[in-house]
Amino acid sequence: MEVYLLRHGVAQERDPKKYPDDRLRPLTLEGTERMREVARGMLKIGVEFDAIFDSGYTRARQTSEVVTDAYRIDSRDITTVAALEPGHDPSEALALLQENNELRRVLLVGHQPHLSATVAYLAGLRSGDNMDFKKGALCRVDMETLKRGTGVIVWLLPPKVLRKIR
Repeated sequence: MEVYLLRHGVAQERDPKKYPDDRLRPLTLEGTERMREVARGMLKIGVEFDAIFDSGYTRARQTSEVVTDAYRIDSRDITTVAALEPGHDPSEALALLQENNELRRVLLVGHQPHLSATVAYLAGLRSGDNMDFKKGALCRVDMETLKRGTGVIVWLLPPKVLRKIR
């Protein structure tokens, strides 16, 4: 299975008065536009996926919708899963993949540091702390078997690179 992990785009600053629930914090206008460029880059390098999952947080959902728009996929096909919410154990993301083992390519849209921890868990690394997983970055992990530590990190592309692909 090809597992693509995409960090949400640039979001509004944390502000407890405007967003008392951090789940509701949206992308900025610039963040949305940059994600459109990232999604175009994903298309240009041939990224394909059979399913898209996200945390359901507003900024992750908006990121997912930008991707589905670029790929001309109905945004109702996005599946929200708690396993991609910040603070969840990376083993839950692996369980999600195992539950969907009939799929060949999956896109997971989420948050830091959860995505780095998930990549580390899938690839059998001690920690994902040193991964430079910027907002809008995309990582590909190939998994021949859906077991902890069997994933191979193929690449981690920063958003700047994806936006420049023409």
